[in-house]
Amino acid sequence: MVELRTLAYFITACRSGSFAQAAADLDIAISTLSTTIKTLGEDLGLTLFRRINNNLYPTDAARSLMRAAEPLLMAEQFARRFVAAPPKTRLKQLTVDIGLSFTIGGISKALRRAVDTMGAERADIFVDPAWTDDKDLPHIAALAADWTSPERSHLAIGLGDASQRKARHATILLSDPWVFACRLPAGTTRPSAAADLIAGRIVVPLLSPPLTEQADRYFSQHRISGVRFLNDHPDDLPRLIDDYPDAALFVPKSLISSRLGLSNIAVVPPNKPLAINIVARAAEPDAVTALFIRHLKRALGNEDRSPVERPIITLRQIQYFNMTCRLRRVSAAARGSRISQPALSEQLHKLEASLGGALFERHGDGVIPTTRGERLATIATLIEQGFRRLSSSDAGAAPPQSRRIAVGILPSVNQHGFLVNRITEAIVDVQARHPALKLVIQKAPNSTLQDWVMRGLVGVAIVETVLPHMPRLPLGSSEGLAVIVHARHRLLPPGPVNLADLMPLKLALPTNRFGLRQLLETAAEERGLKIQPYLEIDSLPMAVGILARLPVCTVLPPSAVAPEIASGDLVAHPIVDPVISRRLFVIYSGERTLSEPERGLDNSLRRKLSEHGSAE
Repeated sequence: MVELRTLAYFITACRSGSFAQAAADLDIAISTLSTTIKTLGEDLGLTLFRRINNNLYPTDAARSLMRAAEPLLMAEQFARRFVAAPPKTRLKQLTVDIGLSFTIGGISKALRRAVDTMGAERADIFVDPAWTDDKDLPHIAALAADWTSPERSHLAIGLGDASQRKARHATILLSDPWVFACRLPAGTTRPSAAADLIAGRIVVPLLSPPLTEQADRYFSQHRISGVRFLNDHPDDLPRLIDDYPDAALFVPKSLISSRLGLSNIAVVPPNKPLAINIVARAAEPDAVTALFIRHLKRALGNEDRSPVERPIITLRQIQYFNMTCRLRRVSAAARGSRISQPALSEQLHKLEASLGGALFERHGDGVIPTTRGERLATIATLIEQGFRRLSSSDAGAAPPQSRRIAVGILPSVNQHGFLVNRITEAIVDVQARHPALKLVIQKAPNSTLQDWVMRGLVGVAIVETVLPHMPRLPLGSSEGLAVIVHARHRLLPPGPVNLADLMPLKLALPTNRFGLRQLLETAAEERGLKIQPYLEIDSLPMAVGILARLPVCTVLPPSAVAPEIASGDLVAHPIVDPVISRRLFVIYSGERTLSEPERGLDNSLRRKLSEHGSAE
């Protein structure tokens, strides 16, 4: 059985700068700590730590285990305090929803310190925190999700902005500055200047959309290039720093806390400051939420080491206690636990000694919980339920790879366009095979999609033309371009046209950010011709819509406007001299391999396109 003390050793190690520091804080030998954690990993069948360049760092499985285990340790600590509280103390519950993904960083440490301070001051308040925005990890419900005390308060913590300074019921807890972070050799006295880091390579982990957008705007505003947005969780900073030794990470400062794998990290503020507010919101403020906000704000301003986990109660004692409460007879509880009655009685006596008083009244025909026992029972049930989730669900399992993929697609004339329909079918197919997958679809012109892939803003993109050095997978789809005109204007005689025939026409074309324009201009240059559009319109629906109002034409694959051609509103004149074909590709970065869902999307899309024989 995994014990609370083992989980305490594990969490203390994750939050410490090194195993040596954790062992010193726990007052045990390093060998004891290492052996205990190694056994924990073997018992759960998990790899909890990896080594890179002489640094250990927690794996995805370790992060998931931390999220499941820490509520158990907090509940054990609260149970001891609540049982020892004055007899008339009434239980209150504070649920804290944390809309952040910084599971191991400084904000997480401050939350734990605030919970501990709250417990020492108010033994009647059970604080139940739940990280609700960590989507790369299996979802673990809050410990008390199915339990409600008579008096319940609720608080939400998440990202804010300057406008929230005056927002009702919102309190700014921390103005978290963005910083550049990189690993330096031990003994380095002066880190690189921000300007030097900006001149090199910059990477950004997979932060929440508001943070990613804020960073992207910052780079655009200050014309900073060479930035790559990754699809890696922010708690993987130790690995990312070693995977990209020539780059500086751009992250909120709270992520760079002293913890395992983050030794010798230099933090350099940018010359042009940037910050994000961490905000607490209480829909119905009361004394409980106000007190916790005050403790949390103070903890966020104090960068002391996180508290050391020192549970006294064991999970075995919790289980024996709960069994005895349910059956009300020690002998029946012993049989149900498959141990001898003296052994179970001994554990109950040790539990009572730890909590400073009797938990049961002994009678000839059974036992009855005392006031202390009834208080412990309320929390002990939650601890046992949480332990069952940890041991029998995905709580301690490594999260499936690539639970989120971002896909870039080309703009379409309308929602019924050929390519849009095929992509939709492929996405539905992939989603059915990966139900836990989160798909993000973003639309942009060809050149923008290429830029997004190189910068990591999307994992894969479907484009018409590609840069020579970019990895690409042809989708096996090709369709010749045609001049599209409205039937009422009769700008061209029926049938195909040569490229030269377009020169005297008034053309409504997209800008050269679009692949279609690039294909057209390349073909024209090869013939010594020059494309001079009458109108440049990047909105394809608008370009098609203007055909009915002005005597202009555009160039598209006929399948893009197949319904309008079939109805007779538009006429397609294939370009035959030369034939200009649009080929579709899936592109991705050469610095990574495609995930299984991404490859599944490519295969499904190729199959859908081949089934219908053409592409928009």
